[in-house]
Amino acid sequence: MASVYDTVNGWSSTRNYNKYSIVSGSNSRYYYSSIDSNFGVPNNPTTNSNLQSKWDGYILINSVLVPNFFWKPSYQSNSKIEPRVKKIQFGNGYQQRFADGLNFQMKNLSLNFDNRTEVETVSILHFLEQRGGREAFVYNVPTIYARTGQQITEFIAPNWEVAYNFYNNYSIRTTFEEVPA
Repeated sequence: MASVYDTVNGWSSTRNYNKYSIVSGSNSRYYYSSIDSNFGVPNNPTTNSNLQSKWDGYILINSVLVPNFFWKPSYQSNSKIEPRVKKIQFGNGYQQRFADGLNFQMKNLSLNFDNRTEVETVSILHFLEQRGGREAFVYNVPTIYARTGQQITEFIAPNWEVAYNFYNNYSIRTTFEEVPA
């Protein structure tokens, strides 16, 4: 049985990797195979300049490797945007409202990853546990929430839960909270 704690191995040119295999790299970074080894053994993720071709988990932004959540959620995921607004109440029912701070309108995404295999589930959970609810990561938000001129959106995952549906079938529910850029 797979585990988020015992499936991490260093990369080896003699080992075959399947999609979602977890490989430890330098500087406590972990990489996740984005292809099945049946299509060719991926290059070493720690020295490959084009990580996106076969490995994921990090993207290169302004010459810095940033954690990248690349798994696609299921449909029926929800978004909650709750702008922080200050309100002043005057006489005769008049109100004045204004934004509370610079980042007053942050996204809060409730994502579902339904009917995933054990290997993919372990891969997703490993990524989330490595960030531990404290380290921000990049996630490509749905197009309707992409901000003009903003290249990336960073999030933290403060919580997640896993359901064991039946053999080799799991569901993950998690919340992504936007982090000010």
